[in-house]
Amino acid sequence: MKMRVGMIGCGNIGADLCIALQRGTIPAEVVALTDIDASRAAVLSRTFRLNAKICGLDENAACADFLVECAATDAVKGVVEAAIREHKDCLILSVGGLMDCPELLDRARENGVQIRVPSGALCGLDGIRAAMEAGLHMVTITTRKPPKGLEGAPYLVENKIDLTNLTEPMVVFEGSAREACKAFPKNVNVAAALSFAGIGPDQTQVRIIADPNATLNSHEIVAEGAFGKLRAVTENLPSPRNAKSSYLASLSAVAELRAAAEAFVAHRAGKA
Repeated sequence: MKMRVGMIGCGNIGADLCIALQRGTIPAEVVALTDIDASRAAVLSRTFRLNAKICGLDENAACADFLVECAATDAVKGVVEAAIREHKDCLILSVGGLMDCPELLDRARENGVQIRVPSGALCGLDGIRAAMEAGLHMVTITTRKPPKGLEGAPYLVENKIDLTNLTEPMVVFEGSAREACKAFPKNVNVAAALSFAGIGPDQTQVRIIADPNATLNSHEIVAEGAFGKLRAVTENLPSPRNAKSSYLASLSAVAELRAAAEAFVAHRAGKA
């Protein structure tokens, strides 16, 4: 028995998930692909020899057991709405997109639909969740990346910040997690994941540094609360297919997909 996966977004992380599924250690298979560019879905299907239909979101949600969003923040609302309509659980990788539709989290909960959120490129979220039981009064995350990893971010474009000839580290952004996710939608899903685990998107503070000497993407969490103080540093190699994303982000998606598939198969086996 395998869980049928409907994938929305057929880019780099979608490819990483397909690679993981090809190893045969996850009881799941991709049965439907949806992308704003159908040719990307066709390439993914052909590359990994998938027995999957290329279709719209509604058909995707109808034929799959579980939806995986790995597209972009503006796709999140539609995917969650489709999951709720079809009573299907889902994995949301563009976590920042959930900030724009908090009411969907309540609707999903009311309809018994589980929205899985990966830890992304971060370690330490288990400690944040545990600390919340007694309360946190401060959570910050400092993200440091090579300039190339931040290129094209809306905040840099709008503010005409050129990182091309940067010779020393530069703080390019300071603000809340909510603001950071709008300013750098492809770079700081970690801030969204941290805010959901802790004190929320408006209280979680984010600092982004472009560092020409950096060879890794690094994230440092500092949190203080009734439990004491936590500091967690994660130093990530970039994804082999996308310099703007950390490899651990893809691996966390694979881990969540594995957990969802194993839970699904166990549940179905228990009903048999």
